[in-house]
Amino acid sequence: MINFHPDKALLTAYAADTLPLSMTLAVAIHIEFCPSCAQRVAELERQLAQTLLLAEPVNETDEPAFEDMLSFILQQPEAPTEIEIKEPAIEIQGQTFWLPRALRHIARQNWQQMGNIGRSRLLLDDQSAGRASLMYLSAGAAVPQHTHKGMELTLPISGAFRDEMGEYIPGDFILRDNQIAHQPQSKDGCLCFALLDAPVQFTQGLPRILNNFGDLLY
Repeated sequence: MINFHPDKALLTAYAADTLPLSMTLAVAIHIEFCPSCAQRVAELERQLAQTLLLAEPVNETDEPAFEDMLSFILQQPEAPTEIEIKEPAIEIQGQTFWLPRALRHIARQNWQQMGNIGRSRLLLDDQSAGRASLMYLSAGAAVPQHTHKGMELTLPISGAFRDEMGEYIPGDFILRDNQIAHQPQSKDGCLCFALLDAPVQFTQGLPRILNNFGDLLY
């Protein structure tokens, strides 16, 4: 059962299409897994549409223009009923993982492997806040304990991971800030969507040396 969800402000901004692409992707992935949030978004979209209609009533003098616009729309060729999905799945370490619909047309870099942790950065537009990646924790992998200079969002796509605050399954929408220090780890392996708006800060052992290269790892 999904226990972590976007708050109302995020869902409202998603419904109004005012989020940067990186966060739009995160919310879209979540609602693909979460029927309750998908229903809330549908209701928010309905309310926004109703508000727009009430704010701009059609006057009698506008009727010809409205009819011309409607006629133009109806004359357009029908959109294809099937959308070609170029990359519905990816292969990592010999395993196949199906991607959420929101990620299937997003370009990404080749996989970079650091021990038991792999990453493929997603190539988004310049206006997107933060850096988005697909991250894969192999079975038994653990991310060194760290905190954050900014915000970290993690959303499991396949498999599960846990940290000091609980266990997370596909669809969980996990936001962390610079008040949290944790060590994510996965028993059986986990593929995640990850979003950072600043480098992480490792807090224990040799990994702290990597803090000097935070901008390269971010």
